Amino acid sequence: MRFGALHTSGPLYACAVRPLVLSYHAVSDDWPSPLAVSQELLERQLTSLKRRGFSALTFADCERARQASALPPRSVVVTFDDAYSSTRLAKPVLDELGWTATVFAVTDFADSGRPLSWPGIEQWSGSAFAHELDPLRWDGLAALSGAGWEIGSHTASHPRLPDLGDAELRDELERSRAVVTERIGSCETIAYPYGAVDERVARASAAAGYLAACTLPISMRTDEPQLRPRVGLYSNDVGARFWLKTAPAPLAVRRTRLLRVIGRR
Repeated sequence: MRFGALHTSGPLYACAVRPLVLSYHAVSDDWPSPLAVSQELLERQLTSLKRRGFSALTFADCERARQASALPPRSVVVTFDDAYSSTRLAKPVLDELGWTATVFAVTDFADSGRPLSWPGIEQWSGSAFAHELDPLRWDGLAALSGAGWEIGSHTASHPRLPDLGDAELRDELERSRAVVTERIGSCETIAYPYGAVDERVARASAAAGYLAACTLPISMRTDEPQLRPRVGLYSNDVGARFWLKTAPAPLAVRRTRLLRVIGRR
């Protein structure tokens, strides 16, 4: 898939320094889902990054720094998709490091309090781990915002955006942004559900007013405001796997044209 037509040239996008943007989901010591990392693993991973000289920014602050060519050389953005209730367990870990993070909320569930439900997690509904699907409500999201965390959009209902018609796509993007803005005060960024995006979705995201949006690609070559790549971290990303996902040399390979071609196959 090509997104070259989205590229904006000029000084705003000339900065060669790239941040390390991480994507987490739930935080749980018990849930045997690959989406859940334990507090201990989260602490170990983020502490190792701080020891390597990284400092944390929210996704929106990172984007503003990039566009001003003022991004520190070792910047990390810690993001949490879906706004599981267990995301609150990440706060003590981040507090200990003096870092903040970004949570991307699915607004229909934050409104209703219904358990999170969409293809990929629905098998846990009705199981012994059904409580892991509880969402953060607006009071919990507001508490994180008050502590310096950013609350962004993960759409209204978590669909695969490229599969939607134009009107549905616009509704998912605009309605979720409006609700977060009303409840929290601002909503500048979005994470595409499943990391699924095409050129039409990226353009719609920009038209909806988002400063930046993030994906979960195999190749990280494309790196533009509405297509910012992230590194997905899961329960099996320990030891060498974590290093391979976050070290400069492996990341450089993921930014090459060769891996982009391989990723299309």
